[in-house]
Amino acid sequence: MSKSLFVFDWNGTILSDTVPSWKAGNVALEFYGAEPIPLQLHRETFCFPIVPFYERHGVSEAEVMERREEGNETFQAAYSEFAKNARTRTGARDLLGHLNDRSIECIILSNYLTVRIEEHCKRLNIEDYFSHISGYDCDGTTILKSTTKVLRLQSYMQEQGYAGNDVVIVGDSMEEPEIARELGITSVGITGGYITEKRLREARPDYIVHRLDAIKTLGLL
Repeated sequence: MSKSLFVFDWNGTILSDTVPSWKAGNVALEFYGAEPIPLQLHRETFCFPIVPFYERHGVSEAEVMERREEGNETFQAAYSEFAKNARTRTGARDLLGHLNDRSIECIILSNYLTVRIEEHCKRLNIEDYFSHISGYDCDGTTILKSTTKVLRLQSYMQEQGYAGNDVVIVGDSMEEPEIARELGITSVGITGGYITEKRLREARPDYIVHRLDAIKTLGLL
């Protein structure tokens, strides 16, 4: 690819925060009066948008939406505390340095809050690897019922002049393969994130890796 773009999900992909997210999710479930769940069940049921996840664990959409502001504040406060010392996924720095050395653009495409991603990138000293961070600038309640990753990436590709065969998207969930198919780009799924490997394989990414630096061996660079 002469002009290449690597698009990275943030949570569970660059940032190793599956356990903090699970713990914060349990705080949110308890806020809504539901029982906490084990990590394995969280990984078997977690999804975007978020409402179906809550419904799966006994909280109705009406309940979620009625108390969404307070519920979101509860989750965000708990997550911020649990994830404050989270590290990068194995091989992240190696891969990002490798891409940077080859002048391949890297961006973050996330359902998390932009300002919080920026804070973590600065804390982890990886901010210089990314030319752009596309997250949410609202309070986080938007992702309860819908996400906008496809539209945001499509817009960025058009603005920057990237064709489909110029772009690789990397993530730990079902979202990235779906986005890839919709936009005609290549997807790489990484195991060990927010969902089980079984669910990741069922999402049919073009490639699956177990650590980020393994992407260097796929012939995509």
